[in-house]
Amino acid sequence: MAQAATIEVEGVDGSHWVLAGPGQGREGVALGTTPTGLYDAPVTTIWNSTAFQIGATYGGANWQKRDVVFGVNVYETDSDSWETVDSAWRKAWAYDRDSGLVVTTEFGSRTLHLRMSQQPDFKPLRDPHLKSWSQVTMTCTAGVPWWVEDDVTATAVSTIDTRPDGASETLWLPVSNPTDQPLWLRWVATAPGSWTLPDYSWADDKNKARLITLPTVTAGQHLTVDTDPMQEMIVSADRTSVWARMNGKMFMYPVPPWTPATKVPVTVKGAPPGATIQVRCPRNWSRPWGLQ
Repeated sequence: MAQAATIEVEGVDGSHWVLAGPGQGREGVALGTTPTGLYDAPVTTIWNSTAFQIGATYGGANWQKRDVVFGVNVYETDSDSWETVDSAWRKAWAYDRDSGLVVTTEFGSRTLHLRMSQQPDFKPLRDPHLKSWSQVTMTCTAGVPWWVEDDVTATAVSTIDTRPDGASETLWLPVSNPTDQPLWLRWVATAPGSWTLPDYSWADDKNKARLITLPTVTAGQHLTVDTDPMQEMIVSADRTSVWARMNGKMFMYPVPPWTPATKVPVTVKGAPPGATIQVRCPRNWSRPWGLQ
């Protein structure tokens, strides 16, 4: 039997709304027809050509913010009047904070982070208090156009003392990317010690097994590493400038789309037994479902 997707909103005020699917409209708001902007992420491709070139050469893709327009039907419930529901729905949204639009299918849940980009559009034929019902059009923007799943994580713990000179231990963690978008790994590592992390090119080239050794840190300087070049690369728990000791070394490579589960090595030295490393694999998708 076919099963409808569940579409929900997590409001900026902590409220929860089921717009479609099982439980639709139980809070007094249901999704209307023909929403726009929910499917593939908007993109502009870049094409370059020389003066006498026939045609053009592909030069990349520029992903845009996502504009979403959808209508909702607002009506009274057994416990709340139309006006109460309408007011509560408006308070679930803001211009400067994101609400979450969550789509759940049999394969899981993905969330699009949206905020209002225009005022809600409301054009009643007559006073909605009379029939306790109205239609409202929401115009929203997702600054980041991806539908996001929860991070997939894996953790490894050292079993030996690597503080003696020359001692080290290599741990293996699984990473994967079932999505259609490049995946930038995140790492969380305990201190003290020195960690060496993979930065694989995932291609058959000189960087296919590239590694980066992080600066040695002392107790209390637990590290968070984000390989995404748009984010701060390395942050210590005590906010010292560990990044300044990277000597210009940068992470270069994301995990390509549709990469199957692969174990990668992480090496630690200068740490007591129990040193812990966690890898976090974000899940960003172009669509609310599919593309696995």
